[in-house]
Amino acid sequence: MLAALLSLVAAAMALVVQAAIVNRYIYAAVMGNWTGFPNPPASGPDKYCLDYCVADLPFAAGWIGIGTFLLGLLLVAHAWWKPRA
Repeated sequence: MLAALLSLVAAAMALVVQAAIVNRYIYAAVMGNWTGFPNPPASGPDKYCLDYCVADLPFAAGWIGIGTFLLGLLLVAHAWWKPRA
């Protein structure tokens, strides 16, 4: 159960980090300033962007959060169905 609790805490922390990244992403989209993101869209007087002009959303923290949350649920289910009493 301790491993499940630690996994769920790690999932919560990773998802909070991902929420902060999404917050910065939305703020950058509103302001049009993509300098803090990898692969920023083309900008400047000599570059044109006529299509989807946004940077890629980094989602590594989100995948870590999803994976550790599922691992925590799996450990809780295992402890529920096969207790060692």
